[in-house]
Amino acid sequence: MPGERSSPSAGNRLAVVSMVIAVLSLGASLLQNLNYARSIDSVQRNILRTESLRTCKELIEIFFRFRLKAEAANMAGSDGMAAVELRALVYQFGALGTFLANFRVEVARERYSALTWQLNQIANEATTLSQPEFAKLFGEADKQFTTINEDCVKAATGHLL
Repeated sequence: MPGERSSPSAGNRLAVVSMVIAVLSLGASLLQNLNYARSIDSVQRNILRTESLRTCKELIEIFFRFRLKAEAANMAGSDGMAAVELRALVYQFGALGTFLANFRVEVARERYSALTWQLNQIANEATTLSQPEFAKLFGEADKQFTTINEDCVKAATGHLL
């Protein structure tokens, strides 16, 4: 009789050990899934941050190229081709600004739109304005650009999302 009791007890131990291994395996699988999801989220955020920084760089380049051409057009006077080039830069700025604004809050979107419209006004009037009027108009655009540049700084320091 003692042999009969040990056999079912050994079977119970084997079942308990199998269940413990299965539960530990399930727990390890859940932790691995959680770690994998965090890893994917981190990669996606990094890609978004990288694209945002690249676009910020292009936006800054376009703004200063626009500024240089607008100043030249203002000094040179009326030139139809200069106005076309300025508007082309405004459209590029607007396109990139729209892309960046899609990752920001509504207030930032309004800032990007307002600056694009301000640059469009400068492009249309650059050749007809006096130097003081031109400087005043560009002063407003510079203030708006500084605020937008702060968004880029936030993205560069990792505070994008």
